[in-house]
Amino acid sequence: MSQRILITGARRGIGAAIAVGLARPGNSLLLHHLDAAAEAETVAGLCRDLGADAELLDANLADAGAVSDLAARAGEVDVLINNAARASNVPFGSLPLGEWAETFAVNVTAPMLLAQDLSAGMASRGWGRIVNVVSPTVRMGGPSGPSYVASKAALIGLTRSLARSLGPLGITVNALSPGAIRTEGEAELADGHDVEAHAPLVATQAIPRSLVPEDLVATVRLLVSDGAGALTGQVIEVGGGLVFR
Repeated sequence: MSQRILITGARRGIGAAIAVGLARPGNSLLLHHLDAAAEAETVAGLCRDLGADAELLDANLADAGAVSDLAARAGEVDVLINNAARASNVPFGSLPLGEWAETFAVNVTAPMLLAQDLSAGMASRGWGRIVNVVSPTVRMGGPSGPSYVASKAALIGLTRSLARSLGPLGITVNALSPGAIRTEGEAELADGHDVEAHAPLVATQAIPRSLVPEDLVATVRLLVSDGAGALTGQVIEVGGGLVFR
């Protein structure tokens, strides 16, 4: 079955790996980015090489109006993957309200609005898949800052609520928890110290090797497949055994 798929934050890292992993003849990929058309076009080119259609959609997910416009431009989609996130390492003692609000706007409000706008089309066809990318920091309490951890906890709650609300309409909603996967964005946030930050986490994994975004692809393919119609409301940990539920 061909699918029309919207992936937020698809210019690099996890979003790019998922896009390429879902690229096949008949699929149409809508690759969201923010002011990064050149990087996103590189990903789109890889998807087209695999036989998929690919289109770039630029939007600031911190702006609710821009999110609604993104949904309108995307049109009717079969699969929504809420991957884009605002990372934050600002500690609790110096956390400004604006930092908290913007992190929640991108990490929670934008996925909610996209699900709200796009699930209507899914419901009309009796089939849809929503995957929200979360984080094991919700269970660990760190090492990210409190606004990021709290927002990802809220996204897990949203996932479970939507799974209950949308299940009768043929739509599954699940959360994907990637674990300690090294991405370009994380390296920038850590100012180049990502190797040191990841080493203790990797050492505690049941499978003690560094993970890459491509490690997530097989799980995403399952979650968006016809065969996963009875799988909903779950947090799927793909972190080499960093945490056990």
